[in-house]
Amino acid sequence: MKRKLTSILLTTCMLLMSVGSLRAGGAFETVDVTAGTPSPITGHILARVVGIRWDTRSIPVQYRINNTLNPIPNPLGPAFLSVADATTALQGSLDSWNNIPTSYIDMQIVGTTSNAGLVGFNFVNEISFRTAAGFGAIASSPSTNLIADVTLEDGDLIDGDADPDVSGAITTVQDVDNDGDLELPAGFYKAGTILDNDVQFNTKTSNGLRFTIDPAQVDAVTRSVDLNCVAVHEFGHSIGLAHVLDNQRSGTDGDGSTMFPFIDTGDPAAELGQASLSEDDIAFASFFYPEGTAASGPPALQSGDVPFASAYGLITGELRHGVLNQPIAGAQLFAIDSSTNERVVSANSGTTNLSLNPATGQLFFITAVATAIPNGNYTIPVRPGNYSVGVEAVDGSPAAAGTLNFSPQIGNFFGQQNFIEEFYNGNREGAIERDPGDAKNVHVNAGQVTAGNNITTNSVFNISGFGARTNIGFINPPAGGFIYAVQFPASQITALNGGNPTNIQAGLFDTIVQDASVPVVFANAWLAKGVINPDTTATIDLANPLDRSITFVAQDTDFAPFYFKNPHDLSETIRLGIADGSIQNLFLVLQIQPPPFVGVTNQPPLIGLSTQAPIQGRSFLSTNGGATFTRRNDFNFRFSLIASQPTTP
Repeated sequence: MKRKLTSILLTTCMLLMSVGSLRAGGAFETVDVTAGTPSPITGHILARVVGIRWDTRSIPVQYRINNTLNPIPNPLGPAFLSVADATTALQGSLDSWNNIPTSYIDMQIVGTTSNAGLVGFNFVNEISFRTAAGFGAIASSPSTNLIADVTLEDGDLIDGDADPDVSGAITTVQDVDNDGDLELPAGFYKAGTILDNDVQFNTKTSNGLRFTIDPAQVDAVTRSVDLNCVAVHEFGHSIGLAHVLDNQRSGTDGDGSTMFPFIDTGDPAAELGQASLSEDDIAFASFFYPEGTAASGPPALQSGDVPFASAYGLITGELRHGVLNQPIAGAQLFAIDSSTNERVVSANSGTTNLSLNPATGQLFFITAVATAIPNGNYTIPVRPGNYSVGVEAVDGSPAAAGTLNFSPQIGNFFGQQNFIEEFYNGNREGAIERDPGDAKNVHVNAGQVTAGNNITTNSVFNISGFGARTNIGFINPPAGGFIYAVQFPASQITALNGGNPTNIQAGLFDTIVQDASVPVVFANAWLAKGVINPDTTATIDLANPLDRSITFVAQDTDFAPFYFKNPHDLSETIRLGIADGSIQNLFLVLQIQPPPFVGVTNQPPLIGLSTQAPIQGRSFLSTNGGATFTRRNDFNFRFSLIASQPTTP
C-alpha cells in the first residue's frame, strides 16, 4: 500500500539581499521531531534544531535548468544571456564546491526542465530565472527536508502527487520511471536530509537584476551582478551552509566569506571576490561532507581527494553569558590564524530546541531557557596551526539574527545577543576580566580535537550616548582629512560602579566602508585627555595619548574594538588624573588615512552616525589635523567606552 508522508517535511529558504542600492558558520538549520517529546507548550512537540544535509545516496546531486526563458530576461535592456551559456557558468559555480579536495560534495547539471511556473517541491532540483511577483531578493535556495527519521518504503508518496517517490529497485537517487523527477532508494533517512533543492534568480523588470557571466562585464551598476558570485553563494545554501558574519578577512583583505548574506553589487571587486570560496566556506563544506570517512561511495577517497582528518582539526568549547549565567545560542565564534592575522573560520554556538505545532507545522520559541538552550557548545573546523578564538554577538551589525539561522534567533529571543566582542583567554575567563582583548593561543593538530576552550562573556559598563545608526559619514574629506572624537567627561567615569574604581578596558567605534572589497583601516585610534574650550571647541592632547593604535584595523558595518594595553595600569592613571584635575575628559579619537583611497567610490572608511534625540553635543570633528575639534550638534558619533569591575593585576 502506498504511504503519504507529507507531514515529515519542512521547506527552508534563506534569501540573499543586495546592498548596492541600499548602501547609504555553520549549518543551515531545520528541526528534528523524531523523539516525539512533548514540548512545554501544550499540544506541541519538542523540535530539536539540526542542520540540513544531502544523503550520500543523493550524491551527485542532479540539477535541471529551466529553459522556458531563453534568452534570460534582462530588466535593464535587451536580453543577451542564453540558457546554454548560463548553464556553463552555473556548472562552474557548482564546481567551486565540487573541487574542494577535502569535501565529497558533488553537484551536476544533468539537463533542462520546461516548467512554466515557479520552483517547488517536486523531486526536480531546478535552477530557474522565474520568481514570484512578491519576490524581492537577488536569489534564493529553498530546500525541502525531512524533520523526522524515517524508513522509506518502495512506492511511498512524498511530494503530494500520485507518482511514487521511492523505489526498492535502486541504491542511489535516479529517475527510475524516466518522467523527469527523481526517486529515492528505499531505506532509512535521518531528519535534516535534503530531498529537493531549487535555486531561483530574480530577473523581474520591477526589482530583478541583470546577470552577467564575463568578469569583464562586472560593473558598478547596482542592478547588475555577476551570476557566478550569486550562484556560488546560493549553492552553498544548497549543500546546507548558513549565512555567516565574516565580511572582512583582515586589515589587508576586505573580502569575506562567500556565505556572508549581502553582496555589494556596486563594487565590481567585491562581486568577483565573493565568488571565490573563503577558508570558512571550504572548512564547513569539508566538515559536513568529509572526504575519507567511508570505504565506498562518495566519501571514499579517489584520485585528488584529501582525507578531512589529515587536513583539519577541531576547536571545541562552550559559550556562556556572563551576566545572564546562561549558555548562549547562536553567537558567532571565530578563529584568527596567528600566522597571518586573518579571520579564517566562524561557527555558531549552542544546542537548541523549538516547539512545533503538529496541527499547523508552525514553529514557536520556548520560554524556558534550560529547555530551549541545553548548552552553548561550539565546534570550529580549522587547519593545523595556532589560533586566537573570539566571539561576537549577532546583534544586527553586520547582520541580524533573522538573516542567519534559528539558533541566533533563539539567543536573541532571550536577550543574549548583547555582549561585547572578546577573545578566549584560558584560565582568566570569567564575567569579570582584566583584559578582554587578551587571547590565549589555541594550537590545533590535524585529526585531533582541541577541547575545553570555554568562554564566558564579560559583564561591562558600556558608556555611550547615541541611538540607532541613521546615517554614515563622512565622504569627500578636505585636504586636512577627518579626525573624529567623542567626549567622555570625568563625571561619567567616576559615576560608574557606584563611584567605586573601574577597569577601563576598550573603546568601540562603529565603522563602515563604501566599497565592500576594501578593508576598514584607519590611520590612528587614540584614547586621549582633553578639555572643552569656552567657544565649545575641544582641545585634545594627541601628542601624549593615554593609548594609541597606529594603523587601526576596524570592522565593516560593525563595532570595532580598540583594546587598551595594560588596562589595570591605565585605569589607575585615569583615576589619579581625575582626582588631581589633570584629566577633565577622556576622548576616543579616530583618524582616517590620507588619500588616495582605494575602491571604486574613492572614499575613506566611514563612521556610524545617529540623529536620534537627544543630540549629546559630545561629538567633535577636526578637518585640520587635530589642531581644532569642532562640536557637531547634528549627529552623535557612535563611539563607546567600555569598563568593568576592577580585577587584580
